[in-house]
Amino acid sequence: MSPGPGAPQSDELSELLARSEAAIARMRKREEHLAHGISHDLRAPLRAITGYAQVLVNQYEGALDAQARDYLGRIHDAAGRMEGLIEKLLQLSYVDRAPLRLERVDLGMLAEWSLAELQDLQPGPQADIDVQSDLWVQGDERQLKQLMDRLLHNAWTFSRSRDDIRIGVRGHREGGRLLVAVEDTGSGFDMRYADRVFVPFQRLHGSEQGGGDGLGLAIAQAIVERHDGRIWAESTPGVGSVFHIDLPAAHDSEDDDAHD
Repeated sequence: MSPGPGAPQSDELSELLARSEAAIARMRKREEHLAHGISHDLRAPLRAITGYAQVLVNQYEGALDAQARDYLGRIHDAAGRMEGLIEKLLQLSYVDRAPLRLERVDLGMLAEWSLAELQDLQPGPQADIDVQSDLWVQGDERQLKQLMDRLLHNAWTFSRSRDDIRIGVRGHREGGRLLVAVEDTGSGFDMRYADRVFVPFQRLHGSEQGGGDGLGLAIAQAIVERHDGRIWAESTPGVGSVFHIDLPAAHDSEDDDAHD
């Protein structure tokens, strides 16, 4: 069957495809240069600020009054927060650029790993943790570990001040997809603002309530979308939140290849 009037010919389609691939390659190269600049050129002055602030504290502590020491402490803390912000911006940029090695990955195992690390780094009240095993998806283990880190850090942060801390990870398969729910009994949020949850730098909680820089869930969404998945949230203030993930279920075979 021949193309209709005005339809692009095969050589025209090939040329369009080649141009698109070249444009994507240029965009990725620019992102790599930008990420490199952020990593080196922005971190250097931050290290200098932190270092000089520490020198003042160490060498002139006796000459500094309480207010001056407080200011230097604030400078040190602010530089540390900026360092963390730069690191997350680099992670967000890297999610879309990094090659994916697709293999069978157990999200349950990654969730247990993430929660163990959280409990070591942020010990606090005892929590009732329930993680379902054998949540097999097809994806890149490194990125999926980061996904669970982000979601469970969010659950842990907004649950720590509660008397009854419960965090659960459960899922089930529907055809070729695995539906996973990450639940917590944290502070929750108003669903009127649900469209802002995954937007970078958008915060639904203040710092005094555990709110961070607004990048953790943006990174989580980018990872899910990179895996041809979907993520959304349900929440009730004062009751808790559920983050739902829809990802490709693992193949039955072990024959997995590397993909870009």
